[in-house]
Formats: sequence, C-alpha cells, structure tokens
Amino acid sequence: MLPTIQTAIEGFREAAILPERWPLALDVFASVFDSEGTSLVLKSTTLRSIAVSSSIRPFVPHYLSGTIRDPREARVKPTLRESFMPDQAYFSKQEIATEPYYQEFMAPRGFGWNAVAALQGDLIISVKRGFRRPAYDHANLSDLNAALPWLRAMSRAASMTWQSSFSGQLSAFERVGRGAILIDARARVLSINACVKFGDGLDVVGGVLQAPRAADNIKLQRFLASIMGLEGSASSTTLVLPRPSVRRPWVLDGIACTDAIRSLHSEAAALLLITDVERSSPPARDTLRDLFGLTPTETDLARRLAIGDSLQDAAGQLRISEGHARQRLQALFNKTGTSRQGELIALLSRLA
Repeated sequence: MLPTIQTAIEGFREAAILPERWPLALDVFASVFDSEGTSLVLKSTTLRSIAVSSSIRPFVPHYLSGTIRDPREARVKPTLRESFMPDQAYFSKQEIATEPYYQEFMAPRGFGWNAVAALQGDLIISVKRGFRRPAYDHANLSDLNAALPWLRAMSRAASMTWQSSFSGQLSAFERVGRGAILIDARARVLSINACVKFGDGLDVVGGVLQAPRAADNIKLQRFLASIMGLEGSASSTTLVLPRPSVRRPWVLDGIACTDAIRSLHSEAAALLLITDVERSSPPARDTLRDLFGLTPTETDLARRLAIGDSLQDAAGQLRISEGHARQRLQALFNKTGTSRQGELIALLSRLA
C-alpha cells in the first residue's frame, strides 16, 4: 500500500515524540510529496538541530563542515505567515545556475530544488528534489500547503507534550524533596520545582545558571557542557559545587534530555537534580499517612522533625502550641513503635 498524506502527517507526529523515527518519517514525507528528501532544521543549523531523511543523512557531515557556504542560511527566512516557498522565491535563475552551493554541493549529490516552510519558532521543514527534475510548481506547492496546517498543529502538540512531560518530572522530584532545574543548551533556566532555592553558590544571572565565584562558574559551565555532550565525551554526571557560606557544598546530578533535543520540539537540554546535604528530605505525606495512619498535623510534625527542626521550631512552623506538639509527638511514638525522638527521626530518615 502506497503511503498517503495522512500517513506522512501521522509519521511526523510520532517522530516529534520518538525522534529515532525521524529518518523513516521524513522518507515517507518525501515520497508522498514527490521529492527525493526531507530535512527538519532548527536554526541555526548544527548536528544537534537537524533531522533528515535517510537519503540526506550521508551528506550532513559534509554540509556542516562549511566547505561550501549555503546562501540560504542568510537569505531564506520563512515565517508562519508564509506557505511553502520554492527556491525561485529567494534566488534568480542565474543565481541558482552559478551558485557553488547548488551546482557543486547539491547537484553532484542528486539534489537541487527546495521548498521550505516554517513550522513554529525557528523550526523549518524543507523538501528537496534533483535538478534533473522540474522545480516545484504551483500544483506541487498546493499539495504541500494543504498538509502544512496539520504539520504546524502536530508541532505545537509535540511541544506541549514535551512541556507536560518535564513538568511531571519536576513535580515527581519535588514530591521526594529533590530540587530540580530544567535548562536549555545555553544553560538558561526553563523551569524549576519548589524545592530549588537559589543563592549561596548557585544563582541565576540574566536567566542563566551560574556560580558567583569565577573558578566555580567555570567548573559549572564545563559540567553542564559535558552533560549535554557539548565537549566530546562526557566526564562526570555529578558536580560538587562549593557554597560561600560555611555550609556543605551543593551536589548536582545532571541528566541529558537526549530525546527532547533530537525531537527538535523542546528547548530542554538537561535536567539538574540538586542535593542539599545539610538538609534531609522529609518523607512523603502520603507515605506517612498510609504507613502509620497519621493525622495531617502528625504528618506535618513528623516531616518537620525529619529535616532537623527542634520540637519548638516545628511547633512554630505549624502554628500550634509547644504543648500540643508534645502531645502529637507522643502520638507519633505510639503509632510508629518508637519511644524517643532520636529513634523516631532515624526511622523517618529511612523513608525519605
């Protein structure tokens, strides 16, 4: 059965979430629209910001080497107000006939004519066919433009899906008391959870994650580049970052958002988990409630004690009297099978 426009669009949708499917999806797209190849490019073009059909893949390293300049990088700037536009909209026949990019790079590799359109932001789709065939005409462009609204809708949906996924991850780490920061490839902070507290060695300056001391900031930026694969082979995925105060250092663990990067539909490049070794993570409320049958007040008191608060401080935080706090502490002893505050805290620490 021959692929249809619907299968091409559906393949695009799936690949935006499962980027390992991009080559096949873009091959199908090229076939459906009578082309030899398809590329998806997030400007500016790098190896991390491009997905191509299998017919184009062998030539990507040569293209990125910059031996022959691509004049379209500077001149072709499609917008969401425009539909698919052919080469003739940007270059004269004489320019195409004499431009080294078209004649010395594209033509020997079996490609020539292009038609491009913006999908969202800086994301561009381009279909290609060889010079031995006619350039894209009105009928070809009409077919492509009929599919364009669907492609743009799929791109928006994919971006929202990635955003929702990362929001869920941030919330999940928050539930277990871990600070989590989502950053892009420039170390700009995209999102954080409520456990993140900036300052004392870990700051945001101009939207970018930084350390206040120059030497520490160099270590931080190298760590982030390593996590995201920007400095060749990754070194450690954990960084101990000193704090200007007398408190123990921050411990940062990094996870590259590899699939999100390859999907071209998410700005996320890395997820950072922050551990404050000075402060224990309290057990989850649901865990305490279900395991020991604690009341809401008892649950909150147990969590305050687990992170090192004194009984007096915990009472103040919970806005209850110290006498009431002692009553609830005795109830905690009874329900958890402990008899001393130290024993209770040791038990709670194993549940964090």
